[in-house]
Amino acid sequence: MTTTAQAIIAKLSEYDFVIAIDTSGSMGEPVKAGSPTTRWQAVQESAMAMIRDAQQIDQDGLGLVLFGSKVESFDGVTADKAREIFATHSPRGTTPLAEALEAAFALAGKSDKKDMIIVFTDGVPNDKAAAAKLIIAQANSQANDDDCTVLFIQVGDDAGATAFLKSLDDDLKGAKFDIVDAKTVEEADAFATTAELVMAAIAD
Repeated sequence: MTTTAQAIIAKLSEYDFVIAIDTSGSMGEPVKAGSPTTRWQAVQESAMAMIRDAQQIDQDGLGLVLFGSKVESFDGVTADKAREIFATHSPRGTTPLAEALEAAFALAGKSDKKDMIIVFTDGVPNDKAAAAKLIIAQANSQANDDDCTVLFIQVGDDAGATAFLKSLDDDLKGAKFDIVDAKTVEEADAFATTAELVMAAIAD
């Protein structure tokens, strides 16, 4: 392992990880026009890679939140457990992002480590204002900028979702700290490892 890789792993071992995944009905659509792969299939692949990487850093398992027709939370999730959970879910319902963030923030803070919340979503949420308000409240409750970071990864190419996530990243008014980073799947996939992607979100 290179010195740089060791330094990244050492930095990320300071964090607990929570992954939140959109399971709304639109996740059943193709990841892009003409593709045989659905957004749900694509996100499982990306999330599994991320869970496997994060598991090496966060030994006690990760937090996992699924949000669509309902919001479900799981703790202590390993790659094997995540595979079992995904197998029993399919896309349905709307996009209750505010409720999912509430569940993710509840799973975070379980230890004295910092928290990294990674949210995969494909569309505009049911209540944009409520989601923004929760993030602002979280940012304003923190003593330090990096106590909790929220990384949004957009699945699919919905222009409304791109604009909303960009607004959370760049235009969140009233937050003491900028705790949000937003990436498209293509931008996220350009990083060689989850560790590098997460490091970029922390530094952003």
